[in-house]
Amino acid sequence: MWFIVVIVLLATLVAALLWRNNEARARVEREREQRRARSDQMLARVLLGEERSDRHTIGGGPITEILQPPAAPAGPPTRAPAVTPQPVDVDFLLEGEPTTVAERARQQLGRPTTLLSGLGGEPTSARADGGRPASPPLSLLEGRIDVPLDALVVAWFSARGYLMGPAPDSAQPIRLLMTHRDNRDRSYAFFFDRGRLHAQRAADLLKVARTHGIRRLLVAAEHGADANVASARLQDVLVLDWVSLDREIRKLDFGVAAKLVAIARTRRGVLGLA
Repeated sequence: MWFIVVIVLLATLVAALLWRNNEARARVEREREQRRARSDQMLARVLLGEERSDRHTIGGGPITEILQPPAAPAGPPTRAPAVTPQPVDVDFLLEGEPTTVAERARQQLGRPTTLLSGLGGEPTSARADGGRPASPPLSLLEGRIDVPLDALVVAWFSARGYLMGPAPDSAQPIRLLMTHRDNRDRSYAFFFDRGRLHAQRAADLLKVARTHGIRRLLVAAEHGADANVASARLQDVLVLDWVSLDREIRKLDFGVAAKLVAIARTRRGVLGLA
């Protein structure tokens, strides 16, 4: 009799543990799907133009309003500068965001890119804003967000204060020359690698960049880079793949990150990548 009672109790305990484990797993999946649905919904609103400037949402005003350069003053025509207007103005990007969110984003975007390889720590969006529930960070890896890597890297650097100019034919396959608006010494030659960046390729591109007066090379690499690219002789090569860029994007508030993604998805021409 006692043997049967013990068996029943053990079976009940095992069943309860399995149920609890399945519930926890289901809850995690629900939360993950909710994050995916939320990011896709917000981005869809921006891309379809459903949101208007008189109603603040994740996308703020229309993207054309954010990216439209000011009209040129009347007068005799002048020669166009080599560097185009900044395609992503951080003031417009942060317009309408709560003060603390905007301040954190400015601080994050203002950090020197030479420190990117050593950045880490808690994503800024994981902190609550004055008692308001914190939004989950936008993840490029978990959110199934269809956005070109090269366009997102360029949009992200533009938000950090970099101006874009087309690279001359003699610099090909380098696509863009990027210079910080406040410091011309902070400059990069931009290249998009659809595969994995190898050390010799990086060295060759860095040499080309320096012949055009650009000291550093920025590479958006779909499949990352070989370990040798991090060697001392290539310390002026910065590589961003999906994993490293996701780590940086997650440090921004969800709304700011979603605007950047929406711009990268729809404005390749404005970013100089058309």
